[in-house]
Amino acid sequence: MESISGVVERITYQNEENGYGVIKVRVKGFSNLITFTGKFIGVNVSAVIEAKGNFTIDKKFGKQFKVKEYKESLPASIYGIEKYLGSGLIEGIGPKFAKKIVEKFGENT
Repeated sequence: MESISGVVERITYQNEENGYGVIKVRVKGFSNLITFTGKFIGVNVSAVIEAKGNFTIDKKFGKQFKVKEYKESLPASIYGIEKYLGSGLIEGIGPKFAKKIVEKFGENT
């Protein structure tokens, strides 16, 4: 089982009944977003997740990381902080204001 972590960029599919989802994650060291599949309860765009699982090849959708377990944490990088603040989770703070906040306070945000 492999362990990789990154920032959730997009939620492609989410089944509210069973929690199954397909999310796109920006992972350091990969040029493209990585597709994660599995049960993701309450994961939002800009969340930082560390997932354990295995890469698989789906005949229709291509390479995916099939998640067996994951944990969510607060963003630690400037990029992650900006994405988190600008995601809409905090009322009144959008992408532009989040960028200004992070420019002002950096990692201390």
